[in-house]
Amino acid sequence: MAVKYYTMKKKLLVSFSGGETSGFMAQWLWKHKQDEYEMIFVFANTGLENEETLDFVEKCSKHFKFHTYWVESLVVHNDRVGSKFIEVDSKTASGNGEPFEEVIKKYGIPNMAFPHCTRELKQNPLMAFAKDFWNGEEFYTAIGIRADEIDRVNAKWKEKRFIYPLASPKWGIPTTKSMI
Repeated sequence: MAVKYYTMKKKLLVSFSGGETSGFMAQWLWKHKQDEYEMIFVFANTGLENEETLDFVEKCSKHFKFHTYWVESLVVHNDRVGSKFIEVDSKTASGNGEPFEEVIKKYGIPNMAFPHCTRELKQNPLMAFAKDFWNGEEFYTAIGIRADEIDRVNAKWKEKRFIYPLASPKWGIPTTKSMI
């Protein structure tokens, strides 16, 4: 009797910001890494995105044939916890800054001394979605930072399980803005 071996794919949250760089990264990962990773593509809407950004997310999903989940920040007021998420889509997504307004109500206006904007509108909702999606199992997060913006890499990238496919020679696709 033959023994079956099961290999578990690593889980990968692809953070799709709606820009050209993250769109390039998303399609490249989908095309080249499906055998290695179980991937989910997630776009975090702040409610203040340009209409072109929202259209681009939709067009990439359709053209490259991967599903993109849309999330927005769900701010938990009167409790000392970070933002959670609500799932939306292109038709139900906020378009008048509602998630951003809720973050301001709880944390104040973001500035250099209190840079909570990205954390509460993007990072926390994305992470909460992925944890929920994979029932708390560990996952990696792919972030679309290019080789020419290596200074933007998070200093705690290993601890946070962030990967930067476009900035790391390990992936074989170091990319600059002009290449995209």
